[in-house]
Amino acid sequence: MKILVAALFLTFCGTLVYADDSLDLASNADTTAQLDSATVISNSLYPMSLERKEKLVSYSQFKNVWRFVDFFISLGILFLILFTGWSAKLRTYVEKIPNKFFALWAFAVLFFALEYLLSLPFQIYRRFLVEGEFGFINQTFFEWLSEDLLGLGLYMLIAIIPIFSLYRLIKKTSFWWLQFTLGAIPFMIIMMVIGPIFISPLFNDFNELENKELKSEIHNLAEKSGIEGSDIFQVNTSKQSSKINAYVTGMFNSKRIVLTDNLINNFTTNEIKFVMGHEMGHYVQNHIWKGLFAAIFVLAIALWLTGLTIQKFIDKYKHRLQFDSLSDWASLPLLLIYMSIIMFMFNPVMNSLSRYHEHQSDIYGMEITDVTGEEAATAFDKLSVYNLANPDPHPVIEFWFYSHPSIKKRMEFVRNYRR
Repeated sequence: MKILVAALFLTFCGTLVYADDSLDLASNADTTAQLDSATVISNSLYPMSLERKEKLVSYSQFKNVWRFVDFFISLGILFLILFTGWSAKLRTYVEKIPNKFFALWAFAVLFFALEYLLSLPFQIYRRFLVEGEFGFINQTFFEWLSEDLLGLGLYMLIAIIPIFSLYRLIKKTSFWWLQFTLGAIPFMIIMMVIGPIFISPLFNDFNELENKELKSEIHNLAEKSGIEGSDIFQVNTSKQSSKINAYVTGMFNSKRIVLTDNLINNFTTNEIKFVMGHEMGHYVQNHIWKGLFAAIFVLAIALWLTGLTIQKFIDKYKHRLQFDSLSDWASLPLLLIYMSIIMFMFNPVMNSLSRYHEHQSDIYGMEITDVTGEEAATAFDKLSVYNLANPDPHPVIEFWFYSHPSIKKRMEFVRNYRR
């Protein structure tokens, strides 16, 4: 149930993003920032070399192509499971289990396992081999695979909740799409509360931020932003990847401010302050809640459109599919196909909202911190260099796929921003 579960996890973490163009630190940067910069640059990829620039171009071009390739591969695997009758065979196999809940759970587990095995060669290529070729992977293949299997196990464990609810509602009411969407709201909130505490630590170590001076700076920013009672952690994402990230996540008593070790080791104090000011902007301006309800709205429309049209497809191909109703569990891959296509078409809507939120947070980061426009621009530039992010994508690619404004636009904005 990849698309539905993905929607429920849509607002699970906030991220900053990429950046580009080699820039020097501003001449009026404070002494601390200059000392930090001297330490960082001596042992980093920044400023960007010509070889790194060529890698950035290659990686960006690959990602643009892979966005479409991955979409059609995913659809192809679902069509294969559907039209070979494997989905119907799995349903028939689990019908021997007397308890309907556990029978559906067994079906979901077998379906996820089959889908995973069919997609594994492509995932190994994209997420391990290609990422390794561009210098991002810091794991052996078996370390990478073990974490991937752990993620699959958690997916199998949690996804039964929305799946069982969905099929139960389909059998009971014609307004299943509306009731399921409303039921998704508390589920999403619960996941955002327990995720940072119970799920994320399964993959990484979350420790108290060691740099006391930096911790004090971040704590002051949090107090200034009104984010009280939040814990400040550093997380060892370098064990998986060399990419840089940071976020503020959680709700109620699970609030936490998270800096990755890659960010701490490669950014100056002022650059980190801007990054974290930006992330706090997401939290303070309720982008988590706004994103959640936007996801709920799009999910409702997607399910409604699916409900309007999917039965005609089932009636036309029921002999090949070996089921004649959406309420049949064997319809799961077909449901995912419909949802995948519809949600793909909604990409520009969700990404436009996300880009607006990112711009708001850029403004907040400039307002809440005392960093200069050049220091903020350098933070974006470094993100581009370390993450090999295209600073100036084609407008169509940015419109359809980018959840953040282009780095070039963001750098120009912070340079020219006046508080």
